[in-house]
Amino acid sequence: MNKKWTKSLLMILLCVCCMFMFKSIKVNAAMTDEAEDYELEEVYNGTITSPSPWYTTHRYYKFSISKKSHVTLSATVDSTTNYGMCIYNSDGKIVLNGNDLQYESNVATGKFKTSQSRTLPKGIYYLDITKGGTEISTVYSFKIQAEKQIKLSKGTISSLKNNKKGQMTVKCKSAVNAIGYRIQYSTNYKFKKGVKTVYSPTTTYTIKKLAKGKRYYVKVCPYTVYNDGTYVFGQNSYVKQVFIKK
Repeated sequence: MNKKWTKSLLMILLCVCCMFMFKSIKVNAAMTDEAEDYELEEVYNGTITSPSPWYTTHRYYKFSISKKSHVTLSATVDSTTNYGMCIYNSDGKIVLNGNDLQYESNVATGKFKTSQSRTLPKGIYYLDITKGGTEISTVYSFKIQAEKQIKLSKGTISSLKNNKKGQMTVKCKSAVNAIGYRIQYSTNYKFKKGVKTVYSPTTTYTIKKLAKGKRYYVKVCPYTVYNDGTYVFGQNSYVKQVFIKK
C-alpha cells in the first residue's frame, strides 16, 4: 500500500513539474514570437487593454545591446492600476523587475512617470508590458537608452598642504572620464565619525574653517554622472593626513 501511494505521489509531482515547465516554455516562446522590434532611443507610444478581469494582456518589445551598457527605461502612463513593466534577458530571466519602478504623479497632466536603470551585458532583451484585472485601457509611452559603461580609476592625492590659516589645499591627479572629485575628510583616521564630504569640479580644492592644532585625514575619489543622473564612482585614494599648524 505504501509503495502504491509513493508511486502515485511521484507521478503527481512529475505532472506538476511538467506543467510549470510547459508554462515557462510558453511564456518564453510568446516573447520570442510576438515581440515587436524596438530601436534604442525611440519614444514608443501605445495602448493596452485587458479583455476581461480574469485575463492579463502582454505586449512584448525586443531590443539588443551591442556591448555592456548602462541601460535606462523611462516611461509615462495615464494609470498604474493593474499595469506592469519588466525587462527579461534572452534566457527569460528578469533583469529589471516592475516592482522596482516607482511612479511619480503629475497633477497638471494626470499622468505618472517612472525611470529605472541597470547595467546590462551585451545581448538581446525583451520589455514586457502587462495589463490585467480591468477592461479600461491604459495609454503608455516608453524610451530605452543605453550608454557605454563608464569606468573610473582610483583616486590619487598628489599634494595636501596647510598654506593658510584654518585651510588645507587638496590636489589630486586627473582621472580619465571623471567630471569631478569627491573629497572626504575627518579628524578620525578610520572615518568612523565626523566625516565631511565636498565635491570639486577641478583637481585642486581648498577647504576652509578648519581647527588649528588638529590633524585631518583626507581621501579622494573620481566620479562622473550618466545621462539619467546616476552617479558613478571610482575607488577611493589612499588616505593622507595634514596637521593644521596655522
